[in-house]
Amino acid sequence: MVSPVEILVMAVALVLAARVVLRGAEGRRVPVLLVAIFGGTLVGAVVEHDSLQLREQALQARMAKIPVPRREADGFVGSDTCRSCHPREHATWHDAFHRTMTQVATPEAVVGDFDDVTLESRGYTYRLSREDDVFYVEMVDAEWERARTQQRRDLGPMASRPRRRNRVVMTTGSHWMQTYWYASKDGRELLNVPFVYVMEDQRWIPRDEVFLRPPDARSLQQRWNDNCLNCHTTYGQPRASAKGWSTAVAELGIACEACHGPARDHVERHRSPLARYAAHLGQDGPDPTIVNPARLEPARAGEVCGQCHAKAWINDFRKFNANGLPYRPGDELARSKTMVLPRSNPEHPWLLKTLEMDPTFLERYFWSDGMIRVSGREHNGMVESACYGGGQMSCLSCHALHSETPELHPHPERSGDAGCLHCHQDYAADVPAHTHHAAGSTGSECVNCHMPYTSYGLMRALRSHLVDSPTVTASLETGRPNACNGCHLDRTLGWTAEHLESWWGVSSPELSADDQQVAASVRWLLEGDAGQRALMAWAYGWAPAAATSGTAWMAPLLAVLLEDPYATVRFIAARSLRTLPGFESLEVDTLAPEAERAAAAERVRAQWTAPAANPSVLVGPSGLDVAELTRRLEARNDRPLELEE
Repeated sequence: MVSPVEILVMAVALVLAARVVLRGAEGRRVPVLLVAIFGGTLVGAVVEHDSLQLREQALQARMAKIPVPRREADGFVGSDTCRSCHPREHATWHDAFHRTMTQVATPEAVVGDFDDVTLESRGYTYRLSREDDVFYVEMVDAEWERARTQQRRDLGPMASRPRRRNRVVMTTGSHWMQTYWYASKDGRELLNVPFVYVMEDQRWIPRDEVFLRPPDARSLQQRWNDNCLNCHTTYGQPRASAKGWSTAVAELGIACEACHGPARDHVERHRSPLARYAAHLGQDGPDPTIVNPARLEPARAGEVCGQCHAKAWINDFRKFNANGLPYRPGDELARSKTMVLPRSNPEHPWLLKTLEMDPTFLERYFWSDGMIRVSGREHNGMVESACYGGGQMSCLSCHALHSETPELHPHPERSGDAGCLHCHQDYAADVPAHTHHAAGSTGSECVNCHMPYTSYGLMRALRSHLVDSPTVTASLETGRPNACNGCHLDRTLGWTAEHLESWWGVSSPELSADDQQVAASVRWLLEGDAGQRALMAWAYGWAPAAATSGTAWMAPLLAVLLEDPYATVRFIAARSLRTLPGFESLEVDTLAPEAERAAAAERVRAQWTAPAANPSVLVGPSGLDVAELTRRLEARNDRPLELEE
């Protein structure tokens, strides 16, 4: 770092140089202002250099507290190196959720309440605390339990098990929820704190309950080193061996080089001011030392995102363990990872072998027709789309990672229907003629019909990224809600089939009496599997669907889900209930014992005022049709289901 004395020496040297310049001007007047500007620029550059060095030193000091060293190897140099030349891009990245996906547990990063909080789950007690800038969790010694279990020894009563105070060293997530990690006794592993802090509710929820998994499933015990670092860091290397873990990363979070590739050669090339000016003026052509995904052909551009946003097998796990994933932006992703594509490649040998060992593998990620159904795997959907097959579509068709809006990163020139109409120009002149909905309405938006909310993750429904058209046949065969009934919540499959046939010529399948008489959403909500129930619980709180379908009939149906065996379904149902008029202040603890939740559901039913009779949503002349509701509940699909986000 440059010291104040060195700055003073440079300033004196600058003055002396100025005197020489002025004396040698031979009568010409040299503006002193130019010298001052030059001097100010020099000092400013020095100060900026020092600031960058200080930030880097602070980062290294924080990194030293966790067992995941930053390892600048294979050309990776870190995002701070990019800032001086690319300030706008660095600023938009810095303000986005990719950067904060994984952070050192500093006061600036931690959002959870550690103010002497006591938490309980499954008979275990956890005590959270903070001392100055350090966070702790005191809990039963998880490593002791793991060792005893591996030795097949009895754990004994809870009161006799040893407890340990662990320093929280790392966080994952900063948008919807945040989870926390502490170091193992040998300092080589990062183990998860068994609670997650949910921002929306500002409360702690057990990690076992925040994901959609059977209520009697084994408790989640995860290790960060081989579970999260592949996608939640930049150039993560697990480096497991018989001696333990020596995990390293180029940078925590998803940083510049995750998308643009290692930048060492780029930085070295552009240290020269002449090289920088030539690049700005476009005189040296494409820069081979760095990757700009926007300049890649669509398939390669999409794979920059697909290295993380996909369900795929790592081709060579041994090499990955030792040296990290060999993929670099611009490469063909298939050389490093093999996509799981049961829709288009159901006979892939690796898929068949996986299903031999784990018959439930596909249902944890995909609908029965092979469409992806969980969040974070959007690339699996996109590559199966006809739009992608045309060779023009990539993630960047709709998203701009350096937009000023970190939420979803919308492309500034392709918001709304523009994202589709820039290719599908035949529809642009008269969109309502194609959509049969009023221009500008929710039903007329391309994505609401062709990318509906049929994926699940983060305790909410998310858009499918397999661009498709709604059909009743697909809903009958897979159980996947179609776009029409996901918005028209009070309508039947029969109603949808009739409109699809009359408007677009989609053949109507044979339908049962229930399909023609009871709203599809009601059947999915009461009779569906846990994934369908979660999607419908969310849809009942989606403002466009509420405006289309009305809400006066919804409360007693959502009340049923307050007693659902899946905690995530209960959580989403309670959230949607609070969007209904009169229920905004509803107090219900979705993690409370069954009797308390049943009482809360009864309070909702007692408060509800029945609207006009509508048998399709189980409202009869005397109010809720309890007998019909009970019959639907008895038909509920209670097969155990886990959706792995």
